Amino acid sequence: MKEALRKQVKRWRVPTELSEAIQQRLLAEDWWVAGFHVGLYRATPYEPATDSLLNHLWECGAQVAVPVRDGAVYRWGGVTPDSRWQRGQFGIQEPLDSPRVDVRDLRIVVLPGVVFDRRGGRLGHGGGHFDRLLSQTSGLLVGLCMDVCLVEVVPLDAHDIAVDVVVTEKRVCFAPTAAAKLKQLTG
Repeated sequence: MKEALRKQVKRWRVPTELSEAIQQRLLAEDWWVAGFHVGLYRATPYEPATDSLLNHLWECGAQVAVPVRDGAVYRWGGVTPDSRWQRGQFGIQEPLDSPRVDVRDLRIVVLPGVVFDRRGGRLGHGGGHFDRLLSQTSGLLVGLCMDVCLVEVVPLDAHDIAVDVVVTEKRVCFAPTAAAKLKQLTG
């Protein structure tokens, strides 16, 4: 079932205007500004872009971390407006040098997925990279996708980590886990 879902939508490029609409919808959420320490993915053409989110975070003086390939695994690396970037594996932008960031310090983590459901189910690209990156976080997990990639049910395995909030260009969906994490985030 997972592979069928991946094949169905994996080849859909995300148009620039939809990426921007998704980011603007997240930026309009009143809890977004409470992040201060945010983990943020860098997008492929098949994922909503995060450039507007990154620039907004830097303008607000937030601390930002992105996934950085470290041998065969990924870790979180801190970035600033002065960071130098290179294309990493899969063509994803990664900082050349970045200090290690502990995932437990991230208050919000924004991550991509192939498809999501309204209850926070997330189907990734199949490598389990984000599941491993997020295994120790208690931060609010936010998934970004086009509305057409919001499905009825995402099949989850025991190791799959669901998100608390899903943001599309049309709506924001809060999973049952969101209320407690939003309260923790906003005090």
